[in-house]
Amino acid sequence: MSHMIIYSTFADSEQAATIAKALVEKKLVACANIFPPHISVYSWEGKMQESSEVAVIFKAVQENYAAVEKEIKKLHSYDVPCITAWEIGRGNAEFLQWIEQQAIKA
Repeated sequence: MSHMIIYSTFADSEQAATIAKALVEKKLVACANIFPPHISVYSWEGKMQESSEVAVIFKAVQENYAAVEKEIKKLHSYDVPCITAWEIGRGNAEFLQWIEQQAIKA
């Protein structure tokens, strides 16, 4: 089984926590780390933007990625939410096993 990190940003801590809890409860991810608000600078619809966002790192199995993306999009307030993922190449074997036990294949 392959393990992955999924990174996403949210408008505020409340939205981040709500979506994180939903994904953990549905066993789509093993856990979520919610980081303090930070400033994001980006261009949107041709204009320079600066806003506060909250980043979340989810730990999951690759088999659940499509379901995680779908759920984040369903619950997210952004038109185009940031959702990126990468494989965990190496890690503590016991921790990776725990991810598998918590994030039951969707």
